[in-house]
Amino acid sequence: MPETVEVHVPRREIGKELTSALGEVRLNARLVEDGERCALEVWFADDEHDRLLAAVAHAIESWLSERNLPLVVQRANGRFVVLRPPAD
Repeated sequence: MPETVEVHVPRREIGKELTSALGEVRLNARLVEDGERCALEVWFADDEHDRLLAAVAHAIESWLSERNLPLVVQRANGRFVVLRPPAD
């Protein structure tokens, strides 16, 4: 069973929208309603290696952006990250 986090939301509609937004950042979410409670159960969508690659790529992209460097991050064969100039 994957580790989960519970996020309480005030309405079902917000939970549905938030589920979609979380999916865009590689998190799974499931709406849970039981009378008075409306919540999302949230867990990682990917395995640990994929999460690590995504976190490394995101950190490098932020670092490049802060320094205004003309490089992009590319995942190569799922095992490592490559910094390269952007395509022309």
